[in-house]
Amino acid sequence: MAKSFQNFSILTSIVTLSVLMFSQGMLDTAHAEEYDFVAGIHNEVTFHFRNGIETVNFPVFSTTSDIVSNIGSSFEVEGVVGNNPYLHKALDEAYLYRMSTLSGGNSFEYNYRYFDVDVNIVQNENVLKSFKYDNCEISGYSVSTLTDDYESYLASDTGFAIVNNIQFRCGGVGINLDSDKSSLNSESRSFTDYGPLPFKLAEDVRTFLTFEFDHGSEKIESVIFTLTSGFSEANDAGPSFQIITAVLPHPLIDNAIDKSQKVSGMASTFNEDFDVSVEFTNSQETLRGLDFQDCIVSGYDILTLRDKEEGYTGKRGFATAEILDVTCSGLAPVNPAFDKLSDAKESRSSQMSNTYTTNSYNMGTGPHVIATFDFDSGTEVVDFPEFYQGNMIARANPTFTLVGVPGSTPLLYHVVDNTQGSGPKSTGVSSNVELFDVNLVLAYGNDVVRGFDYTKCRVVDYIVRTEHDADESFYKGFALTDEFYFECQGYEPFNPKYDELFETSHAKTESSSSWKEKQRDAWGPGFR
Repeated sequence: MAKSFQNFSILTSIVTLSVLMFSQGMLDTAHAEEYDFVAGIHNEVTFHFRNGIETVNFPVFSTTSDIVSNIGSSFEVEGVVGNNPYLHKALDEAYLYRMSTLSGGNSFEYNYRYFDVDVNIVQNENVLKSFKYDNCEISGYSVSTLTDDYESYLASDTGFAIVNNIQFRCGGVGINLDSDKSSLNSESRSFTDYGPLPFKLAEDVRTFLTFEFDHGSEKIESVIFTLTSGFSEANDAGPSFQIITAVLPHPLIDNAIDKSQKVSGMASTFNEDFDVSVEFTNSQETLRGLDFQDCIVSGYDILTLRDKEEGYTGKRGFATAEILDVTCSGLAPVNPAFDKLSDAKESRSSQMSNTYTTNSYNMGTGPHVIATFDFDSGTEVVDFPEFYQGNMIARANPTFTLVGVPGSTPLLYHVVDNTQGSGPKSTGVSSNVELFDVNLVLAYGNDVVRGFDYTKCRVVDYIVRTEHDADESFYKGFALTDEFYFECQGYEPFNPKYDELFETSHAKTESSSSWKEKQRDAWGPGFR
């Protein structure tokens, strides 16, 4: 009997230990390896409650307030409803005491109201980035079902996902940079090239950025790049850009992020500025460049990209990325193809000319858009895959937009860069801005079906942007594009097919007068 009691005590201890381990999150059923994470990068979120610690591998973690800005700290997580007793207890008490917290504010407390949260972004058990949120509380909570509409009921490769979505509001957030200190403390000026990322891009045109700091430089690739300001005619804001790329440790860049966060909102301290050289390249050459001067980190966020239920059902996955906003004081565009054309022009003493071959994109059953630019420096012919015409019925100057992959328009780049150098115009058109004509035709091969002649045009804005589709682009690819915005003073459409209807056809038979004249020519001299 004593032996049986002893065995029962041992069994009870094992069960008790298992329950404790389970309540601590050590037996969390939502394992990271259940899902497809881009590059194997996933999130581990650890909650430090008063009654215990619980770790949950949420597939979705996104900041909802800028980490750098001085406007509070908040974030949200999303994942399937799992076995997380401490977190669910905190959710239940947040609902139970919701009226008291709304009326009593911060003075009202209960056991699970405030807690700390550690967020680790992990790859192959290595922590890439770590964030420590202090004094957090639950600010929102819902359970929802993610679906693909009717396809969830019919298609075998999709389905349903019942998920928690939880929002948190915190007193502050810190970025853990302990692993990055070695390169910062080095006496020699370092340069690190992190190389290309393993993602597909249209025409293999990639974006590489070299960040130049006082104590070193780092070169990275960003799969998503957006030029947010710098060329707009109507905007006098300084040049700025945003990148979205894989969450990877870059010690010098991370230190600049940390510095910007620490000085945010403090008028008595100054930030550390740096330069950034942006290159748009393919495997053979640099197609275009943007050199930014005197920059600071103006924003930093973490975002998990996913498409509804697809990541949870295995049709697709999750992509955790970091968003970096950079604001600068100066911008110098780089146009290497124009420099080559200029050298060739000097050797033959003629105008420059650039004709881009027809694009190979699938245009469906529609035509190609061929644009012919008549600049002071020469003529440029480009086949753009995207064309947008403004409302021609409106009482305003004609406008249109052309979009394509960088690299095919050196003469147009030259005009854009000169416009950027002339600065913003509040009224009218600056005399320094070159006006040019543009002939646009919509054609099937050599058969032109429609056309537009624009006269006295100028570039009013220029944006470089990566087109992408949430997480799907990490599997299928990205497309870096140039967007050119034009405004013109004149416009004349032409309709060649309509004109052909009224072309006069000439008969091939001879008239009587022609016949008589021909007969006279055949007569001998005595008969004329």
